Amino acid sequence: MYFSRWQLSLALLLALGQANVAAMPPKTMGYLGWWLPRSWDSLALAQFDRLFFFELRVDASGAISEKHGWPEQWTAQQMTIHAAKVPLDLTLTLFEPGHFNTLFRSDAAMDRLRNECLELVKHPSVSGLHIDFEIFVDADSHAIANFRQFLISLSDHLHQLDPQKKLSVFMPFEPTAELYDQAALDKLDFVVMQAYDTHQKDSQHAGPVAPISGPDTLTWEKVAAKGAALGLPGERLVLTFPLYGYEWQVTKHQPRAAVKAPGTTTSFAPLSADELPDIRISVTQRVRQYGATHDPLTGSSYYQFTLDKQFYQGWFEDWWSLDRKIDFLNQQKLGGIAFFLLGYDNQVLVNHYLNRQPAKNFENLIDQLQNSGTEFIR
Repeated sequence: MYFSRWQLSLALLLALGQANVAAMPPKTMGYLGWWLPRSWDSLALAQFDRLFFFELRVDASGAISEKHGWPEQWTAQQMTIHAAKVPLDLTLTLFEPGHFNTLFRSDAAMDRLRNECLELVKHPSVSGLHIDFEIFVDADSHAIANFRQFLISLSDHLHQLDPQKKLSVFMPFEPTAELYDQAALDKLDFVVMQAYDTHQKDSQHAGPVAPISGPDTLTWEKVAAKGAALGLPGERLVLTFPLYGYEWQVTKHQPRAAVKAPGTTTSFAPLSADELPDIRISVTQRVRQYGATHDPLTGSSYYQFTLDKQFYQGWFEDWWSLDRKIDFLNQQKLGGIAFFLLGYDNQVLVNHYLNRQPAKNFENLIDQLQNSGTEFIR
């Protein structure tokens, strides 16, 4: 198809006008894992609203003890993302309850962490901080209270440094220590809530990883309801979408069959053995060989096969399930979707999502038209 310059201008104005009239679409976010150092190469970066570098690890002293080469080893990534005008946040992680308690019982440790955080965001490539502290048991009430005050203080310092810098958190869905109260949540720019791992490698039955509905404890419907119960406005709630799945050896050919051994993590697309030697099963390869079934109750997909008289079953997310989740995000007027982890799908599912999203701006709409095969004449 060919467009003249005036036809193109008219098309752009009409499209952007329609986008402005419609409600704001869900934002597109994604996690860049340090173990996939080139996963950003083939991304349509300009169509993303936000990216998270995953991860920088916090220890009990408040120091950031493992930065995985940030920032020295990531200059090409920083320059490319900056040129695409996409905000990049640094993800800070802490998963040990003992370290959490030690850190947030100590004024000196909290001061150290706050100072290190503020130094991180002074880097020109950093647009904000993303706190991923997953503490499920044994959190001290005094430490929790101090953590809440720490978030409030960090938010204030961050926005005083630069009002454009953002502070967000990743919040697990499963019961955890009550790390957040309303005062702390009100200080966050947005919350990314876990909407995957309904079933995991060690589950007793095979089943969906990220169901949209159904009988499971964790579904997208229940995640959205939890966000609302926490007082989070829909536009500040972002849900995660997994680009991986799980495969189990099961007792019989039946959906949700009992498993015989811990499962295996799968990726949607084949991955390099050099980068991820532990993930050698690709969903796309399995489906080409054995076919797949869409489960209308959960909005997820699965495959089954027999090998050496043993039964196997794998659950995953694909185009069909992603379409249902896009519709859910729009219906619920939620803030967006965060893909975990970018590169696990070779950009296939991510591009499917992006192609359903309206353009963010004039330049982005041109990119979308060019990517669709539209040609231009003077």
